[in-house]
Amino acid sequence: MTEKQTTYKNVAGFRCLRNIKRQTNDLFLVHCGIQKCSKGYTYDHKIPNEYHLHFILDGAGTLIVGEKQYDLKTDDIFLIPKGIPIRYYADYETPWEYMWITFDGEMAKAYLSYAGLSAGTPAIHSQIPTQVYMPMIQKILDLNQLTFVNEIRRVGYLYEILSTLIEMQSSLKKSRKKQYDYSIDTYVEYALQYIRSHYDHITVQNIADYIGINRSYLTAIFKKKLHVSPKEYLMRYKLNIAASQLTETSLSIQEIAAAIGYDNPFTFSKIFKQEYGMSPRHYREKKRESKKQEASPYGPPP
Repeated sequence: MTEKQTTYKNVAGFRCLRNIKRQTNDLFLVHCGIQKCSKGYTYDHKIPNEYHLHFILDGAGTLIVGEKQYDLKTDDIFLIPKGIPIRYYADYETPWEYMWITFDGEMAKAYLSYAGLSAGTPAIHSQIPTQVYMPMIQKILDLNQLTFVNEIRRVGYLYEILSTLIEMQSSLKKSRKKQYDYSIDTYVEYALQYIRSHYDHITVQNIADYIGINRSYLTAIFKKKLHVSPKEYLMRYKLNIAASQLTETSLSIQEIAAAIGYDNPFTFSKIFKQEYGMSPRHYREKKRESKKQEASPYGPPP
């Protein structure tokens, strides 16, 4: 990678980090700052080479992208898209104050799209006060010493800003459209991994909460992919472990019941019988007898 000179500026009303050495191609910070504009302050961005994301803290202004005009105010967020000339200016009566971050990388466009921002939709209203982003941007600005450690930290705060933005903006989209970020296969596999590790003390609601979807959607995707509900899958998974322990170990039925999350061995025995057609004790005896017959030099009886 090409190493670039890094400079740090601290001018009245304007603080920015610029030309940061690039450590990753996925996402990297170019500069950021906080600015209180004068009345009618105008900025023409001919062909921006990166993405510039602005968080309006106070006041109002206008963004012009192509032939479209966006009148913006406090708690709005606007994007200067990469490669598209734009113009914006502060209101003459209540000029805006904003923070911005300028960044780029192979994942930058995708991350912005998750938050609902693109060249076609360069302005949105923040679902939380834009002041919430102030401490994150201030942390970047405070890391003025040019060290490798600080570079990593600055990129970390950039990820924190974007992840907060995506979380807040996508929550509105999900509440309206019930959409999720990943495929059904991904959620099911994630749920199965969680069940394998925590089967002895979890509920279906715990599974849904852990993977980040609601319970009804979890049930729907389990039935679609596995043809059983998550409640049935969890129960059968636990009973399968119990059946194996009955066969392979000398643990008591009470110990086995407790190991898979049943405090009451009678409840466990009832559920086990419903699934296997016999009590745990009978199941153990039958399996042991079968093993003895298989081990006999004369084989099982005809």
